[in-house]
Amino acid sequence: MRRDPETNYRHRPRVTLLNSSEPCPCCLSTRQSRVPWILNSFRVCTACGFMAVSESDPVNTIQVAAHYDTIDPHRKVAGSKESFFNHVLAVLKKPDDSELSLLDIGCGYGYFLQMASIKGWQVAGVEIAREAVDAAGSAIGEENIHHGTLGSAAYPDRSYDAVTLWDVLVFSPNPEKELWECFRILKKGGTIGLRVRNVTFQIWLHRLYLPIKPILLKFGVRSPYVFHPRNFSKKALTILLDRIGFANIQISNSPLTKGDPYRTVQLKGTVGAIKKLMERLSNVIYGLSGGRWVAGPSLLVWAEKPRRETAKDPC
Repeated sequence: MRRDPETNYRHRPRVTLLNSSEPCPCCLSTRQSRVPWILNSFRVCTACGFMAVSESDPVNTIQVAAHYDTIDPHRKVAGSKESFFNHVLAVLKKPDDSELSLLDIGCGYGYFLQMASIKGWQVAGVEIAREAVDAAGSAIGEENIHHGTLGSAAYPDRSYDAVTLWDVLVFSPNPEKELWECFRILKKGGTIGLRVRNVTFQIWLHRLYLPIKPILLKFGVRSPYVFHPRNFSKKALTILLDRIGFANIQISNSPLTKGDPYRTVQLKGTVGAIKKLMERLSNVIYGLSGGRWVAGPSLLVWAEKPRRETAKDPC
């Protein structure tokens, strides 16, 4: 086996290098590899590590909306994310005497927006799932929730002081276009916050799980790794955000959600304990490497729209 210095994981012999007709949305490279030992439909950019389903298998937003309407255990997930929401609101540091606006894309049932509103933010949300839109509208006002995509909302230039996308960019049919739209509607000096799965971690977790999968299934342990239609590495996000024009890009391990709302393991408390161990270990690695190695399951990303107009900033 050989190690790819760009993506930082090992290729198995069956991986086939491809020249894609569509460039990577992050680094624009057309050099990709197919990874059949994950899923035949996935391709990885060998330049930045971005992984996505092939062009012939696009994101189905209708299925995504249906999932969050009928499958996702909403309140349990919201409860597990409460500490994460408190963390990101503390990072945003809104002065109590200011009137700052925040847009949450993929706001779901509006739990994060409710917490932000309590902190004094003027809040709004975008959501594609009808049931979630109704619930969020009841909580913070129907006029503050747009049912549809960010593009269809057509917000004016420089509308918001902060834009957040928590576990949303992974479902975007066009991540580059989505972030360009975020850049456009952000005020100068505004902040964008992202949370996505760390594809490097998920690939290694998948490889560790496969050999012992038959044993773990007997104990009711479901697949612990998560692959979405779009999967990002630290390098891919850094390149993409910089190319769009964002500055002060900071990527670190995301605080993990609490407990096991999706019931990955039937034995209570197991996942919570494992999460705490992973979180502490990944933070130690991050600290010892001076922030170069982000080894946790998810990435927390902050970036700013420059206050001064640049060649990249048409807004």
